[in-house]
Amino acid sequence: MKKFLIYIWAGLLAAGFCSCDPDFLDLSDPDSFDVPKFYQTEEDMNDALSAVYQATRRFYNQMFFVTEMKSDNASTTATGVSSGLYYNFPSYNVSSTNTIVANVWNGLAYTINRSNWVLRYLDGVEFADEAERERIRQETYFLRALANFYLVRLYGEVPVVNKVLETTSEVKALKRQPVEQVYGQIIADLQPVADGDVLPAFIAADDADFGRATNTAAAALLGKVYLTMAATLGNDAYYDDAITYLQRACTLRGYTELGTTFPRVFGVANEGNEEIIFQCMYLEGNEDESSAFAYYFQPLSVTGVTSQAQGRGFNSGEENLFNEYEEGDRRKSTSIVEYGNTYYTRKYSDMTNALGYGGNNWIELRFADVFLMLAEAYERTNNEDLAKDYLDRVRSRAELPGYDESDAAYHAAYPTLREAIFHERRMELAFENHRWFDLQRLYPTPELLNEYMHRLATDYPRFNAFHERDFLLPIPFDEVHINPEGMYQNEGY
Repeated sequence: MKKFLIYIWAGLLAAGFCSCDPDFLDLSDPDSFDVPKFYQTEEDMNDALSAVYQATRRFYNQMFFVTEMKSDNASTTATGVSSGLYYNFPSYNVSSTNTIVANVWNGLAYTINRSNWVLRYLDGVEFADEAERERIRQETYFLRALANFYLVRLYGEVPVVNKVLETTSEVKALKRQPVEQVYGQIIADLQPVADGDVLPAFIAADDADFGRATNTAAAALLGKVYLTMAATLGNDAYYDDAITYLQRACTLRGYTELGTTFPRVFGVANEGNEEIIFQCMYLEGNEDESSAFAYYFQPLSVTGVTSQAQGRGFNSGEENLFNEYEEGDRRKSTSIVEYGNTYYTRKYSDMTNALGYGGNNWIELRFADVFLMLAEAYERTNNEDLAKDYLDRVRSRAELPGYDESDAAYHAAYPTLREAIFHERRMELAFENHRWFDLQRLYPTPELLNEYMHRLATDYPRFNAFHERDFLLPIPFDEVHINPEGMYQNEGY
């Protein structure tokens, strides 16, 4: 499965949500591909699963626009006719017709749809080993849950689509569901994977299955789901569930300390390092399978810093992020670097291809994130000793003093343990698409997040443009236009 080299041609997995309408069942196209006839063998099902993995690139390719660049971490220096499309995110001027909003939505929906096709036909295919069938099922559950988790955090109430939609009437009947129901589907998908032993706990970089989901990844993701639910749904009982699954992820992997230096977490040469739990895979040198992050995040019009291709100036770091790193923090030189009067990150560097067709994988889950989520959950459940313990494990690798040993300036800047934990998450996970969701947990209502952003505007005026509506993205225009009753627009758009 290395780098997901399988391609499924157009229509194979019914890229749209419907394949036919009952009124037209007597009509057929002699040149069309009969989708059900594809799912005949074990090999077919593995190819179909590879297509689900491949679909995740559709949303990872542009996710930074709607996460990092909407947060206080990053902006863009892109110029030209299309720059408004990109600058709409850091300027908080996004509309329902923004194509990136639609691309992210469609990429997530496409992943869910492909997952549903796999699950629809999986039990009708003969397998030599039933364990192989269950492996495919559980990996598919994980990928569907991952896509739904992004959907509900970015757009709020969304349809729960857990089956193949085969008619236009089914598609038109879609309705946005309460976020609790969306989370219910996510948990239903993740629990059997996280609790079971069908998937391995770890897959080494030299293994042919490298890049597939593991039960460690499912446990870590489920822990993050419960952590998010606890903060945003106001149910503190979910913090205990978060701790259970985050600790399970550590136990499954046998992971207790951050075992590699910070720079070695990133880069194409380190993609199989022990800290990474799950990543979206890319292949250097191929336009369709490569990642563009190295030159996307390179300073505008610059070459030779993180990529041989000309930089686009996307995801350009904010000065307030640069200034928040403590003196002596070993992460700073990898995380954010000053270039003239702008900033960029070295986490995504690949000089191997003159056209910028890079091999940087996108890291979705790693153990530093898990440790800091444990610190967050323990602090919320009033276990400060364990919260500090997990916080200090991350600070130790950065060669910073522990929480209690830090100086008065540190404690003045972060007067509560909770603020110190979220500061640490910002420093550790910058440019990895976590900050926007962290802010939503720290300030879990539109009003609270609005207050925080406006406080930043004292020194950085662009945050004055933040409105309570910006807590969520708009539902793409076409979705609302086709189905205005079921796919109503988010407030303020």
